[in-house]
Amino acid sequence: MDITVKLIIEKPIAEVWEVMGNQFGHAHLWSSNFKTSQPAGEVRFDGLSYSRRDTTTERGETTQELTAFDPATHSLTYVITKGAPEIAKHAGATWSLEAKGMESTELSMAFQMEPKMPLDEAMEAKISMGLTASVNELAGELKHYLEEGKAQTTAQQNGRS
Repeated sequence: MDITVKLIIEKPIAEVWEVMGNQFGHAHLWSSNFKTSQPAGEVRFDGLSYSRRDTTTERGETTQELTAFDPATHSLTYVITKGAPEIAKHAGATWSLEAKGMESTELSMAFQMEPKMPLDEAMEAKISMGLTASVNELAGELKHYLEEGKAQTTAQQNGRS
């Protein structure tokens, strides 16, 4: 199951990469999904002093382990090694950026999940819809943080700003 969300962030690619890439371990600053997040793990990538982020969410503790990190192409890939959805055999994502001008960047968040068992059409549609909503929320919160300089409030996330 693959879900990809793309949106434009009205900031230069270097500013977006600073938060999305270089500060990967601090996602709690901009994402309401994470109550806490902190960098951990050994050094495996040039320019980054860690290789995973340990987080807490409403569902408990999670870990996202970087498998690729490339500042030159503004992309990173991670797998969820702890706290993946219960139905998932494997889950992870690739996040990438593309400059769309001096002050505009296209963000792409591609989430992949392999279920533990075959899913019927209705269940696959339900899970796909939920994952799409989650990825849209994550991308939207990153956009808001970068463009507004602060995380969204709960009211803004629920459309009551």
